[in-house]
Amino acid sequence: MLQDTKKVFINANITTLCEELPYAEAVCVSNGRIETIGTNAEIQSYVSTVPHEIIDCQGKYLYPGFIDSHSHLTMYSKLLDQVCCSSPCKTIDDVLSLLKEKAKNTPKGQWIIGYSYDDSGLKENRHLNRNDLDSVSTEHPIFVFHISSHMGYVNSLSIQKLAITNESTIEGGEYAKDEQGELTGFLIEYAFFECQKVLPTPSPEQMHSNFKKAIANYNKCGITTFFDGGVGFGGTAPECVNALLALDRKNELNARAYMQFLSDDMEIIQKYGLYDFGSDYVKFGGLKYFVDGSIQVFTAALLEDYHTRQGHKGELLFSIDAIESIIEKYHCMNVQIAIHTNGDAASEAVIQAFEKALVKNPRTDLHHMLIHAQMVSDTHLERMQKCGIVPSFFSSHVEIWGDRHATIFLGPERVARLNPAGSAARLGMPFGLHVDTPVLPVTVLGNMHAAVNRISSSGKVYGEDQRITPLQALEAYTIHSALCCNTRADRGSLAVGNYADFVILDKNLLTENTQEIKYINVLKTICGGRIVYDAAHSEN
Repeated sequence: MLQDTKKVFINANITTLCEELPYAEAVCVSNGRIETIGTNAEIQSYVSTVPHEIIDCQGKYLYPGFIDSHSHLTMYSKLLDQVCCSSPCKTIDDVLSLLKEKAKNTPKGQWIIGYSYDDSGLKENRHLNRNDLDSVSTEHPIFVFHISSHMGYVNSLSIQKLAITNESTIEGGEYAKDEQGELTGFLIEYAFFECQKVLPTPSPEQMHSNFKKAIANYNKCGITTFFDGGVGFGGTAPECVNALLALDRKNELNARAYMQFLSDDMEIIQKYGLYDFGSDYVKFGGLKYFVDGSIQVFTAALLEDYHTRQGHKGELLFSIDAIESIIEKYHCMNVQIAIHTNGDAASEAVIQAFEKALVKNPRTDLHHMLIHAQMVSDTHLERMQKCGIVPSFFSSHVEIWGDRHATIFLGPERVARLNPAGSAARLGMPFGLHVDTPVLPVTVLGNMHAAVNRISSSGKVYGEDQRITPLQALEAYTIHSALCCNTRADRGSLAVGNYADFVILDKNLLTENTQEIKYINVLKTICGGRIVYDAAHSEN
């Protein structure tokens, strides 16, 4: 994305996150990268004899562009025109009404897809079943995603299309049955993942359009790099990669994609040596792997019982031997691994596996990731730090589900150290933050707010000692997450030679009242020197 004319951003309050020059007033961009940075006078003198364009920041606050260290943009893009089943829905009837309305306007035989169904947030406090969805339509196949993205629900017609029978089984998942042994339409973990493969794949044109819309929503939040943790869920990785590469070739990709692949796709990629490969805008990362499920659906693997289910701790999705084998394989190939762990038993199994793998290949600079790592102890964090593992915490869990975790899933003591960013900060170890979109709508400042304040939806503070500072939250979304882009030192801070990826805010993130962080506005997002979001023209 070459530029013939230099771009100069002046009259800004710039936080660079570089020790050599922590603050500046202006920055000069050339060919998508930072050419120089300094005072207004220095930069204006620097460009005085060459063609340049000036963008006046009018005293607002410029930071490195935000890096979303874990989400599922390719999945999210397919859901944008589907049925959101979360707030303001209060009852199952509310959800079914929305699905019925969608069915009325959808040709018979075409799929109806819902997402973000949250059983514990509804009056009935239960999962959907095939009978619920059959009441919506028997002429449309229906597939509803749980808000955790670890389970889903289908109607009878979908069960037929999926060719699931009462005898069907799958490793790492379950096709739920009732007391009579009949399928209920409830798909758990890998049953849910596998069944997504039957959903229609958008055309290349539709996929391009969906990606551009999704990325525009990320840009609106100040995001200039996104990790896709398991690109192409549902068996569409080749189509998703092709679409991202096509947008890149046409200079229409407005954020940088860092792709992490599920094991089947990674098996193909590693044969060609394509990991740690790509362009400035599309990068082939490493492996994404799951070892447990979700706390709020009782499928995360815990060391102690769930709060309201005595005798139930959840289970690992795979055997210890299988987990250790895949970690050893890819670590010894020097491939970055991002592993989903929610429960502390899952984190323990994975950390042990990395410790064993390090004996065979003592590299600690691959920046392997523990995604979520919600229940890790301080001892876990210390061991992770020795292995060079970077956690990415889902801090908004405390705000959205904190009260339910305290009363249903974990109890108040364990909730108090859920997503222990404070402990990580005290250890001086890098960590990222995320909201796992589409589990929650994409946001950065809202998630920073949650990590800094740790206040639940009812106003309770869970884990005051796990609060972090606004600066630490900013570092989590910039320099720390940049470490995980396969150790590339090209983003996350505003240094000469780095990508010209910025976000301009209307208030000072570092000094604003911490209770007001989520109300700070993104004014502009700049990726590669191009303004990809401008609040003043957002309707366009």
